[in-house]
Amino acid sequence: RRGFWYGTSTEVMSTLFALAAAHGSLLEAATRTSPVLRQVAQRLLWRRTALENGARFFCELGREIEVAPSGGAKGMGLFAKVDLAEGSVVGRYTGVEMGEDEFDASPSTGLYAMRTNGVVIDGEDPDRSNYCRFINHSVRRGGGPGAPVLRALEP
Repeated sequence: RRGFWYGTSTEVMSTLFALAAAHGSLLEAATRTSPVLRQVAQRLLWRRTALENGARFFCELGREIEVAPSGGAKGMGLFAKVDLAEGSVVGRYTGVEMGEDEFDASPSTGLYAMRTNGVVIDGEDPDRSNYCRFINHSVRRGGGPGAPVLRALEP
């Protein structure tokens, strides 16, 4: 059926790489076939970019990190369950991507928005974002050695 993919992860990967060889681009090949394959291709390309930029470990929700109440009236936050090594990747910030002007005109509260390179990724809609929307920061705390760093990776 159009728009759906059925098969094992090995079959999906084999198909993606065969299509990429035929079309010259993994993302282009996946886009021509299925939204599910497109998501898989985007995830693979993002992971490759992260590794090329020094990532050493990809955290898993429920294993190394968890979403929990932040305390008081602050809502939810993303917390490490274990000490994370330098180079650990918490996750890919996902949401609705839009230009800055489009975002400024949108009804979004901006509480879950991240601006990077002229693009806004708005994670306000929980159905279109992931757990990274709960990453919080404090500008009052010192950013000395050992402080976490958020880096944008371009796929």
